[in-house]
This record gives sequence, structure tokens and C-alpha cells, in this order.
Amino acid sequence: MVLKNVLQEIESEYAVESIILSDGTPVWPLLRQAIYFKIQQKKVQYSNKLRTRNKKQLLKNFFYGFPHVFQLKKFQFIFFNNTDKRVLINNTYFDIFQDAWADKVGQRKSFFIEWAKQAHLPKDRVHSENVTSDLPFKLVVGIVSKFKTISIKNEHLLKEILTQQGISFDYSKELKSKLAEISVFSRLFKIMEPKAIFVLSSFTKIGVVRAAKQLAIPVFEPQHGFIGDTHPFYHALKKFPDFYPDVLLSFGASEKIINKRTLVFSSENIIPTGSLQLDLVQERALPDKLKELKAKYRLLFCVTLQAIKDKEILSWVEGQAKSNKDWLFIVKPKQPNFTLSLYTSTANVITLSEISTYDVLKASDYNITIFSTTVIEGIFLKAKPLLYNVDDLPKKYFDLSTSTIALINNGEPITEKHLDKKGNFTTPYFVSGYFKNVESASLCF
Repeated sequence: MVLKNVLQEIESEYAVESIILSDGTPVWPLLRQAIYFKIQQKKVQYSNKLRTRNKKQLLKNFFYGFPHVFQLKKFQFIFFNNTDKRVLINNTYFDIFQDAWADKVGQRKSFFIEWAKQAHLPKDRVHSENVTSDLPFKLVVGIVSKFKTISIKNEHLLKEILTQQGISFDYSKELKSKLAEISVFSRLFKIMEPKAIFVLSSFTKIGVVRAAKQLAIPVFEPQHGFIGDTHPFYHALKKFPDFYPDVLLSFGASEKIINKRTLVFSSENIIPTGSLQLDLVQERALPDKLKELKAKYRLLFCVTLQAIKDKEILSWVEGQAKSNKDWLFIVKPKQPNFTLSLYTSTANVITLSEISTYDVLKASDYNITIFSTTVIEGIFLKAKPLLYNVDDLPKKYFDLSTSTIALINNGEPITEKHLDKKGNFTTPYFVSGYFKNVESASLCF
């Protein structure tokens, strides 16, 4: 078996399951994500720090929906969501991953704990009825973590892993934070007694999932990105079921037929529902600005950055743009407060912050990225991917042997060889009809 991500390589070499706390709690699933990001930070200068650091904005966010905190007993379903996953539908901001499920079980019974990258949206414009910021809970977790003490059995194995990977970080602090998260949400769930919990990006809310599973509360995860055979947080050689959601609400049937040996979800616990975001983009007309640009340039490229080697990629894009004046490169950054002029002033390299990445993908002929989920989303919207190879990350995330996708190595120029590739996978990734699929889905509470 060929291992395609570093976490599985570690799990094949070390008895990570033997690294436990004094009460028997496994350490590995609590540190797995942090270790992975530290490795990526070392290799490709990756940063996953996305929340604003503006203290005034954070204080304002803290009190968003605060009165709901005193009404917890009236809610039966909890949704952990992200503000930036809301889109305008019928003049209200609808969460593309969670609101359809809240509508299905009843908005009045649903409680949204929301993470905001910058600011929350005006309450009277949000479709969800009961939304509060995650910051009060984060503050309590931070306070509780100060009083946690830990004792790790087989800690030497953990130290060996960090040494082997050439990384270091305060894993005691990370563990205390995760244990505090479990304690705080366990207490919260005991007060609320919810029928079910929905989480977006379960690997970022491992303490929430663990707390719910300890209390036998069903946990559902709407799929938010590509999983395939290799995603480091959804595939594992050493599995810890008490830290995984019960059900994946997937984009399509692909996950039901991939590597069952390593996938943390069983096939029978995957419910294909599709992508509301892509259904909406398919249906609506392109913004006038994109229509004008399509008429002006021969080819449009969406450049989907991932906070990995941004400077290198944009330097390469600048070279391609200067050599091909009739090509337009539209840069969509991941990091907030991105300033394109710090990288290039070439006329046919632009940003369109007022237009969504999905509309840009729909207008584009090609999508340049490393391993972003926009690879599969772009294919759905007819934008062929061109994968910029950094540390072989495209090959680690995607099984390119089952695709006709172009790979750009060592900053080579874009050629007709790349452009002529069909640019797809053998198996379609999405099902259509999101609302219909949600309505017909049978969930057990």
C-alpha cells in the first residue's frame, strides 16, 4: 500500500495508539491536526491563522447573538458553522452547509455557534434564527485550559515523532486546550441535551465531536471539501472512532467507493446530498464584469491561492501573463487583507474581491491551484484544473492516475500540452439537486 500523506506514514511507523493520558484518553487524535500543520508550515510556509486579529472587531464579534447563550435549554440541535459560508438567497444570508438541515429539523429548535473570519453579518439579514459567536465559548475553553494538568504515557514516542519530522511546538498547551474543549462542550451538551450536532470541518472541532460522542449524541458533518483517497484528516491507518462524526453528508457517491481501509467514515454512514453552492452558481447568470472580461481576453485563468508559496506562484503567474497578453489571470487569495500590488503590477493579473471565487471559476477556462477543493468544484463549473506542483502536494491529495489533469512542475511555462488536457476525473464528484436531496435524507436522532 502506497501511503500518500505524512500522518499515515507516522502511523505506520509508530504505535501512536499507545500514547495516552493517565485516564486512558488517546493523545494522537487530539494532536494529529496540529502536527500536520506544523509539518506543512516547515515545508511550505503554510499558515492556517485566518481569524482577524483586530481587537475592536473581535470584541464586537464576541457579543454577537450573546442573549442566546441564556436560552440554551430551548434548543434541540446545534450547528457549528462559519460566517464566510453564507450566501445571499432571497435577500437573506443562507449558510450553504447548515441552513437546509436547520430548516429540515426546525430553525426555532436550532442553535448556530458561528466562527467569523472578519465580522458577523447583520442579524436581520441572516436566514438562521438563532446565531451566536463562538468567541464566548472559546474564552471559557481558554480559561479552563489553564487549570488542566496532563500526564502522558509513552511520551517518548511523541517526542520521537516530532524529532523525526524536524518540528517542535508546545504540545502540552495544545492538549490542555483540546481537553478543556471536551470539558466545556460536555457540560454544555449536558445542559442542552441536544438531539444532534452538526459540525463543519470536524477535524478543527475534535473536542466538540469527542464531547458529543461520549454522551451518545449523533454527530453529522456536511462535506466541505475534497476527501478522495488521501485527505490527511479523513484518512488514517490508526483509527479512533470516538473522535469522528457518525455521518458524512457528502457531495456525491465518490466517498462511498474509495479506500475503505483508511477512510474514517463507513460507506453506509455516507449520505450523498450535493453542493448547494455549486447548484446556485450553475443557475445564476455571470456578473456583467466577468462577461466584459471574457469578451476582452482569449483565455481566463482563476488563480486559487492557498497561503502556500504565494510569492513563488504569483511570480510565475506574472511571467505567464507578460508572455501572453491576451490571457487574464484572476487571483483569489486565501489570506485576508491580501494586496496584489505587493506581488505584481502586470495589467492582466487582477483580483476581483467583490466577485465570488465560484463565479470566477464559472467564467474561467482554467483553474490554477495546488490542491484546493476548487479543483473538483472548477471541474463541475467547466474550469479545467492546472495543478502547480509544490512538494508533490497535488499528488498527495488527488489520485492523478485516474484523471486527465495537467501538472505544472518546477515553474515550467503553460503550454498547449497543459491546456489540451481534458482536465477531469473518471468519476463525477457531485450530485445535483441539493434541496431535494436534503429533504429526502433520512437522519436518525
